[in-house]
Amino acid sequence: MTAFTPIVSADPITIRYAHFGANRGGMGDNMNWFKNQLETRSNGDIKLDIHWGGSLGAPADVPRVVGAGLADMGTIVSSYTPGLLDLYEVGNLLIGPSNLWVAQQAIYELATTNEAVKGQFAKNNLEYVGNFNAGAVQMICKDPLNSLDQLKDLTIRTGGPYTDVLKRMGATTIAMPQPEVYQALATGLVQCNQIYHLAIEGFRQYEVAKHVVELDFGLVMAYGIIMNKDLWGDLTEAQRKLIREVADDLNARVVSDHLARVGAAKAKLSSDAKEFQVVYAAPPAGMLDQIRKHGADLAVEWIASVNKKGLPAQEVADEYQALIEKYQADFDKNGYPWEAAKGSN
Repeated sequence: MTAFTPIVSADPITIRYAHFGANRGGMGDNMNWFKNQLETRSNGDIKLDIHWGGSLGAPADVPRVVGAGLADMGTIVSSYTPGLLDLYEVGNLLIGPSNLWVAQQAIYELATTNEAVKGQFAKNNLEYVGNFNAGAVQMICKDPLNSLDQLKDLTIRTGGPYTDVLKRMGATTIAMPQPEVYQALATGLVQCNQIYHLAIEGFRQYEVAKHVVELDFGLVMAYGIIMNKDLWGDLTEAQRKLIREVADDLNARVVSDHLARVGAAKAKLSSDAKEFQVVYAAPPAGMLDQIRKHGADLAVEWIASVNKKGLPAQEVADEYQALIEKYQADFDKNGYPWEAAKGSN
């Protein structure tokens, strides 16, 4: 845990936070941890008033709502607003890593230190504060996926870069919200769905599909916390410092909590209980090689597209890759930091 000095102010503030999700599950717990840490460490100088379920704005509206001051802080998923924060979206490219902690640290350092990335947030009157992590991409299917040749006969619900990647690998792809996928799997409209481990149980998709292909590749890292930049500027230096400290500790909290929940979810869903009996399997031979190849091609196309806007996409991509290598080397040497108590409740 980051060392901190509680602050006292003559003017306590209440920050209105726009969050599209519900007050439950891993994300709800992480949001409440963030709230409790801010309030405790500030001795009540900072209060976080979380508005759940999109009551202050749908996911695509959060950057506008926060930038305009209709909310003070909020959760952003940049894939809902493509082109708004192009450089931050480097975290969504299918270029690795697979290690959640490495990716978490790399995107956090990039967004808090790279002037071009910070400048895009500022252009929208936003201050980047911290990051969340949904975990690595998996795929759940009605039947086993044993070879790449099967892809040409499959319709797969996809999102993000996997849409183009799986198309290039021969599959038919379709877009739809996760709440609609259960029915689509049940009726055969789709045979597979791109998903995260923890969402399988949440959306009860194990009832209509029993085979999980553990891709464990592809992280949507442009998923974080933003704050109205005017309000950020009005905070005292001590308040800004404390928010940064809590956001830094949130990195460890998010990843350690996620890994623990994934382990528990897999144990439950793969159990012999009649309700579950989900089979977890590695991808067929050559699948990850193809994903990496097409993902790298898409990254080149993304760089060219963003460069045309006059933005330093290549430089940002290079720096992000360098940060991935930096934190991977640190992980290989030291492992997870919460093993030394960081990120504990």
